Amino acid sequence: MSGLFVALVHTDGAGSYGVSFPDAPGVVAVGRSIEEALESGRKGLRSHFNALQDEGFDVPEARPLEDVINDPAFAHDRAEAILVSTIAPAPKTGKSLRINISIDEFQLERIDSAARKSGLTRSKFLVEGALRSADIEA
Repeated sequence: MSGLFVALVHTDGAGSYGVSFPDAPGVVAVGRSIEEALESGRKGLRSHFNALQDEGFDVPEARPLEDVINDPAFAHDRAEAILVSTIAPAPKTGKSLRINISIDEFQLERIDSAARKSGLTRSKFLVEGALRSADIEA
């Protein structure tokens, strides 16, 4: 699966936004802002691709932006879009696993304090910090 899918953002003029994907027919997303609609689109792509894989179908390949822009089949949709962007599907996630790690008790106290201040569980705080440190999307 290619990384970036072309997203066409439309508006209804009343504060709602919709996103469609020329290379992923049937995937649509909505939001109250462009950012919310695009994030919903990322999740929609992931959900759609997971369902395709679960059923044994191939995941569509994303074409380069220029190829989609020059495709006459999408000329009308593209012309009505308020934004043409590229986005990656949300990362694939799996089931949670329990692991066992060793950590200094005083470091753990500081981690737990920081997690509480952030409104996160210890696990979520550690995972988000580790992925951010490695520059990997959560």
